[in-house]
Amino acid sequence: MPINALVDNTSLAPHVALVLFNAGTVRAAIEAHHILSMSDSPTTSRAASADALLLGMRGVPAPTHWLTLQDSNGFWQLGVTGNVVLSRLSTTVLFPLPPLLAARHASPALCGLARHNKTFLLLFDGSMLTPELATQP
Repeated sequence: MPINALVDNTSLAPHVALVLFNAGTVRAAIEAHHILSMSDSPTTSRAASADALLLGMRGVPAPTHWLTLQDSNGFWQLGVTGNVVLSRLSTTVLFPLPPLLAARHASPALCGLARHNKTFLLLFDGSMLTPELATQP
């Protein structure tokens, strides 16, 4: 299944390629270079849903797509819902976490926010993700 592509050519500022997806009720993103492939069903023995891994949510709808990443233990998959989009966002719309959010969020991989289509995306560092984090209290 192809990842839909959107390109922001409105600025001369540098751009960052991101894969956008849903995690719970929010829109989230990971830098595209961390995503190796996408499938409609899990193909690895190690997997976690984005809802559980990124937001600590349980009992949510089953993932509709599986993004393949790699960590020190090998390949694993992140189950996501909604439309998966490959997008290039200008660095001018990327922001660090506000201090209160930085002090209170649960995911060590949450690293920033991005303004996109009149809303905010949660930015996650793909190098800090591993499916085993979803099983920790």
